[in-house]
Amino acid sequence: MPEQGKELYEFGQFRLDVADHSLVRSDTNERVQLPEKAFETLCILVRNAGRLVKKNELLNQVWADSFVEENNLNKCIHAVRRALGENNGGQQFIETIKKHGFRFVAEVRRVKSEKAADAFNQKSGLNSKNLSAEFPRLPEQNDSKTAVASPAHLGLEINGNGNTEQVLLAASTPAELAAQQTEPPVRAESNSESNRLAKYRLPLAAIGLAVFLTAGMFGFYFYRSKSAAGGAKRSIAVLPVKPINTSNRNEIYEVGIAESLILKLNSMKGFFARPLSATRKYADIEQDPLVAGREQQVDYVLASNYQLAGGKIKVTSQLFNVANGQVDGTYQSEQDAADVFVMQDAIAADVGNKLLARFATTSSGPMAKLGTTDEEAYRLYLQGRNLISNRTAAGTRKAVEYFEQAIQRDPNFARAYSGMAHALIASGNLGGGLPRVEYEHAKEVVLKALELDNNLAEGYAVLGELKFTYYWDFAGAEKDLLRAVELEPNGDLAHERYAFYLAVRGRFEEAIAESKKAQEINPNSLQHQQVHGVILYLAQRYDEAILQFRRVIEVDENHPTAYAWLRLVYEMKGEDAQAYEWFMKSQKRMNSEHIELFHKAYETSGWQAVMQEFFALNKVNDQKALANHYGTARQCALMGEKEQAFAYLNKAIEKHQGQMIMLNVEPAFAILRTDPRFDEFVKRVGLK
Repeated sequence: MPEQGKELYEFGQFRLDVADHSLVRSDTNERVQLPEKAFETLCILVRNAGRLVKKNELLNQVWADSFVEENNLNKCIHAVRRALGENNGGQQFIETIKKHGFRFVAEVRRVKSEKAADAFNQKSGLNSKNLSAEFPRLPEQNDSKTAVASPAHLGLEINGNGNTEQVLLAASTPAELAAQQTEPPVRAESNSESNRLAKYRLPLAAIGLAVFLTAGMFGFYFYRSKSAAGGAKRSIAVLPVKPINTSNRNEIYEVGIAESLILKLNSMKGFFARPLSATRKYADIEQDPLVAGREQQVDYVLASNYQLAGGKIKVTSQLFNVANGQVDGTYQSEQDAADVFVMQDAIAADVGNKLLARFATTSSGPMAKLGTTDEEAYRLYLQGRNLISNRTAAGTRKAVEYFEQAIQRDPNFARAYSGMAHALIASGNLGGGLPRVEYEHAKEVVLKALELDNNLAEGYAVLGELKFTYYWDFAGAEKDLLRAVELEPNGDLAHERYAFYLAVRGRFEEAIAESKKAQEINPNSLQHQQVHGVILYLAQRYDEAILQFRRVIEVDENHPTAYAWLRLVYEMKGEDAQAYEWFMKSQKRMNSEHIELFHKAYETSGWQAVMQEFFALNKVNDQKALANHYGTARQCALMGEKEQAFAYLNKAIEKHQGQMIMLNVEPAFAILRTDPRFDEFVKRVGLK
């Protein structure tokens, strides 16, 4: 019989035994070493799998009797991630919710029977009764010896066949939960088989113990360094370069040098640098490089400062190892500051070559160029790029203006043309201008970009998006998107656009994998997270979509569209109360004028009455240029109004609305698919 209340958990290839202070891998038959506080942090996250655990909650439980800085917690989280192999491209276990805390996102099973525990041990070749004696605990990084608290377990208890009873706490793929089955009873060894093997067990155990003890000396270092092993790429975040004299800040130096360094690092074999769009926000003078590194989930951070004197610029760069918090190397470069672009390239080459030597690697190809020699044009380009990332209608229109000004100064600046095309599409999507006008202009501009530089990855990504969202040229779109990925494998834009293309073509597994690549490249992009949620919705993986949109809202509670998507997902699930809750939250943020009308309709006649009122209000706006006929058609279908749904779909096609590309995979149109007219619409869009 197992001990009462014994805490045993399984997730991925790991088994966590809280009482024995053991974390064991089944694939390598090794026990993973963790410092005490890191182990306690893991226990709390696993117990609360699927739930956001606030930073203060972790600090109060792990260091209950001590006052420590948040940096201690971040070190523990990074140690756990390293031990679980996250930074080596493996399964994600811990999700960072910026400024809030952490969530354990992998599927966790609490094992409550000895038979289930033995099944894991037989699979891994381990004896749990002897594990705690075989390996000593690692020394703690902090003086506090406070024991971890035990919050109540969360989850759904499932009783299976045999003696195995598990508590399902969370899953990275909730749609698969319905198919979850308890493991069948493990076949017991026969007496004869047991006797035959018994004589080998003792010597094998002795050999195994010796191997484990030897491996234990290096185990922790191995897991901390795992991302550098097996040919895996090292990830690095290059922060904006900080001036020593803060009274005269200059974006050309701060962001421009950082971008040149990013381009250089991405040309090095075995390296992957986060894009400028991910790291630009760390420009604050007081920014802690290690905090940025943990947020970006990278192995290293390159943090630099610069000083101008006597016509020269001196840049000092420090390479921080995020795992241990130490500075691995300091590199200096002094260049003539007269020509800013020659200076940027020279600094990037100088520091980059020193890093090549430091990591004993080589360049995989020539370093990409910034594309202009006009300082003001480049400054305007940087301002435009920054505004695109804000994803607002006003911001994208202003970005278009900046790109236009950059092009006026340098008519051969290809990246300014592709940036402008990107901004025009975003403006059309967000209501900054009429979609048809914006898309036509974007086509003209992006073709000019590719005329100037036919190896411009962003140009192909934007052209591919235009082809499948507006021109409905799906074959041409895939060709361009694949070309974009080929030219810039570390470009998050190309992966995100290709992911959505794959989704509307019904290739959901490929789409999800591609979307995850975009998020890996730029993990803090809410745009990528939002698109991933939409893909999950289209794939009818509703529980996962709900988790995804909730994560977006946890980071940005005023996100403009995540609330509306949550309402739609709950409506598809038939959960009217939840649909109403998120609909009202959306309305309060977008248009609170009719809140009382919707509330009264719900109290009187329920969710369908709310949708009827919403439909009536939308109908008033039918003739407006920005009316969303596709969205109205979707709502009609959900209300069972087939004729009106087809009428609005026809309007959407006539206006060439971009959402029509989702027609063939839109879950809400299930009621329409048996009607021959639906097939005709699909053909008109070019989806068949």
